[in-house]
Amino acid sequence: MTQMDLKPELRARIRALRDGLSEDEHQRCSSLICASLQRFCVSRRIHRVAAFWPVNSEVDLRGLASARPDWNFYFPRVVSSSPPRLAWGMEPLEPGCWGLMEPHYAPNFDPPAQLLLVPGLAFDDRGYRVGYGGGYYDALLDHVTPDMIVMGVGFELQIVDHIPEDPHDLPVDWLCTEKRIRDLRE
Repeated sequence: MTQMDLKPELRARIRALRDGLSEDEHQRCSSLICASLQRFCVSRRIHRVAAFWPVNSEVDLRGLASARPDWNFYFPRVVSSSPPRLAWGMEPLEPGCWGLMEPHYAPNFDPPAQLLLVPGLAFDDRGYRVGYGGGYYDALLDHVTPDMIVMGVGFELQIVDHIPEDPHDLPVDWLCTEKRIRDLRE
């Protein structure tokens, strides 16, 4: 079995685990993640955050945005699928590609943020991730500025021992779950 063959199996397994969270547990864990992210940002004087609107059973970061209306939150908009390309803008959001909530106006090809929060289906302790397979965040991670903090965000049940990486895969530097925020560069 090749590494590419392993990713769909991993996606399905972790998605089923994440989808299996009760509504109360999902909300509790999302709230803990938002509180940790807020403390992290305050401690580093971060007030410009590139985030994602939840789809299906993803971590719900809306609590962070609503708790900090004084910060700037940027959200992705799909502008090309071949090659995969995102643009970034602020609220208001509207239904876009695949039912994702996207900014109505997205003038930035690079998020003008200090912190980039990256979704995924699974993460490992090296920072590698498995997303939904479109390559949007892989393309973005290939050219983020060195001063931007890149943090994967997911539930603890999404952490696996090893993600099979391909040459185009780039790891995140930090990982946030409901239990902790870890600097993976150490």
